[in-house]
Amino acid sequence: MGSGDDWASTAQYLSDQYHCLRPDLPGHGGQPLPPRLTFTDYCHWCWQQLAPQLPPRFILAGYSMGGRIAARLAIEHPERIAALILEGAHPGLETRWARRTRRQQDALWVKRFTQDPWPAVLADWYQQPVFADLTPQRRADFIRVRSRQDPTALAQVLQAAGLGRQPNLRPGLARLSCPCVFIAGSRDTKFTALGQDLTRTCPRFELVKLDGLGHNCHAQAPHRVAAVIRRHDCPGLFSTSMNP
Repeated sequence: MGSGDDWASTAQYLSDQYHCLRPDLPGHGGQPLPPRLTFTDYCHWCWQQLAPQLPPRFILAGYSMGGRIAARLAIEHPERIAALILEGAHPGLETRWARRTRRQQDALWVKRFTQDPWPAVLADWYQQPVFADLTPQRRADFIRVRSRQDPTALAQVLQAAGLGRQPNLRPGLARLSCPCVFIAGSRDTKFTALGQDLTRTCPRFELVKLDGLGHNCHAQAPHRVAAVIRRHDCPGLFSTSMNP
């Protein structure tokens, strides 16, 4: 539900060293949707839009759904990725049953996106457990900003490219040879556990837990996320940040 603007503060902390691209994902911020909507098509469309702007190698960072897209792009184009930074991004459900259950859950949100009053849907969305650490003010800010998005477009994205439609990306991530980092806030126990699991199955991954933060680290402490990216400094490279 976010936009490239969500990465503006992080990019500012990196601007002395990197040229940062902050693209909106398709269906977000007025961006068009791909003509075919599957998870694979969605990722391919993202790459088609980004590729003309990119140098031969670059650092790719993504949060949540943007991280899931970034992970898939890194698997498909490993020769282009100098480092992969995932923040609170799920590598994929591991069983058909889990994916089917998630699709059923997402279908309820899709229905609400298209039928219920939009601000009310957002208020309920940000009451989900993964956002439990949000202060009332930050929750209100998220709802205010996200209310500008098109709920019909977001419903189409969720139905086509939600977690229940994504394959398990762990085997592909395990084959990557570039430095890989998984960022999770210490208060985000779900994604901290996912990051720990990823470091066991994918040897190139390092888990970075940021103390005192929750699911959306770059919104809470952009300077700390920027510092993680700087640790993988590759002079002359672009940093391309994707946000859901």
